[in-house]
Amino acid sequence: MSFLEVFQYTRQESVIHNLDPRAKLVISICLAGISLMFTDIIPMVLMICFLIPLIAAAKSLKRWATSMRGLLPLLLFIIVFNTLLSTTEYPFSHSIGLSLRLVALMTSFSLFFLTVHPDELSQALIQMGIRFEFAFAMSMAMRYVPTLGQEAYAIMDAQRARGVELDKGNMLKRIRNIVPIIVPLIIVSIRRALSIAESMESRGFGASEKRTYMETLSFRKRDWGVVFISLLGLVILIHFRFFFSLPEWVSWGLPF
Repeated sequence: MSFLEVFQYTRQESVIHNLDPRAKLVISICLAGISLMFTDIIPMVLMICFLIPLIAAAKSLKRWATSMRGLLPLLLFIIVFNTLLSTTEYPFSHSIGLSLRLVALMTSFSLFFLTVHPDELSQALIQMGIRFEFAFAMSMAMRYVPTLGQEAYAIMDAQRARGVELDKGNMLKRIRNIVPIIVPLIIVSIRRALSIAESMESRGFGASEKRTYMETLSFRKRDWGVVFISLLGLVILIHFRFFFSLPEWVSWGLPF
């Protein structure tokens, strides 16, 4: 569950943190869109090499690296499973490209989640014209993902204390060992959701239509500049992707 750390906000003083949440949302969507356009190894490596300095600028490189290590079993599963079942000419190269695309997607969205506080996200969505109920739901979901990871760690420690060997055995046994984690996690999640619902109801959630905020988010010149550069880069790469063909050595990546 360490890969969930990319969804946990970290308070830092950095260039990325100081951007408007809406600008960071545009950056993440553009970067994710670019990542989805390619499955070849070389474009994906270049994309990741572009994303890592952005994560470093957000002073979150260590947390990102921890999350990627947690994602490693899933990446290995994708490579093995897709290599065995793929019908493409170079299945291994295609599998590595898919794995790198997953890393690029996770990194693109982690740039947003690591640097945007849930309250800022809610306020940004409301100022964009989205209803408060939907903005609040997005904010709560953003808060809940790291909590879910912490609950999973607590359940895993409790199961190990009871003698459940979660890290031993073959692949099938490890998959079966997930059940003692998933079932309590679902029950805890439902109980937490009911508790939050009762708390919101007792505080009169939805009774007031007028809401005020201590601060109002505003776009600055650097925010407009970041949005313009992100959209321009996305448009250029879309044009390149659909109107120009990649060289064979880029498309193939590895000859096996």
